[in-house]
Amino acid sequence: MDTILKEHQISTDLRKNKYALVTGEEYPIHLAFTEELEELKASWENLEGDKYIKDGGTFRQRRFGLFYFLPSNGELILMPPAHYFQSTETNTYAGGIKRHFAPLTEEFSKNKFLLDLIKFNFQYFPVEVQLTEQAWEVDVHQFRIIGKKDEEGQPTPEGIHHDGDDFNVIHLMQRKNVKGGENKVYDNEKNLLASTTLTDFMDSVFVWDPYVMHGVSPIYPEDSTQPAIRDVMVIGYNSKPDLQRPT
Repeated sequence: MDTILKEHQISTDLRKNKYALVTGEEYPIHLAFTEELEELKASWENLEGDKYIKDGGTFRQRRFGLFYFLPSNGELILMPPAHYFQSTETNTYAGGIKRHFAPLTEEFSKNKFLLDLIKFNFQYFPVEVQLTEQAWEVDVHQFRIIGKKDEEGQPTPEGIHHDGDDFNVIHLMQRKNVKGGENKVYDNEKNLLASTTLTDFMDSVFVWDPYVMHGVSPIYPEDSTQPAIRDVMVIGYNSKPDLQRPT
């Protein structure tokens, strides 16, 4: 974890505002991660279509997986493939059902940069010390949103929403031929608090989910002869003291 450095006061922003906007430049990446980063980025070429998009939409591809995480000793273990569930209150678009997505690949789930990043993000969350000595469940989502001249790409078809996590972090992996895609953060009455457009690798948004909502505007291609591509990784963190360590 010491191979990722950070100067931004993420904890301060989270405590004060319940969100933090972080630029990719604030993630100086150690040269030892060069190979791991290329492998990580390449994995977005191997996602599968999201079969839960309504009306036959093809604008979203994804993979999903869960990790067992014990912050006090840094133990991080991939859990067996499982469904993803959000309540209808949390997700008015696709909540209330058990959604089964393509699992994270073995190579992706073992990527050293990914594993360090999961631990790195956590150290900035404003949590009590005793919670770091208990288990957390970490959900990792790979998303590719595709915008075409005849189909807009919708990063958040559910609109302004909570994810239902304790904390979540949105990391941009790639943005290619894109117009739009503005991230917005709101209070729980849906008053706009902040907006930013993630443009560079690792531009990120940290969210203390119970206290703020968020959403992303649709994307469209700048060059209508080519698709717009927006790749993001969303990492959700949930305190689960009773979560059993995978064997």
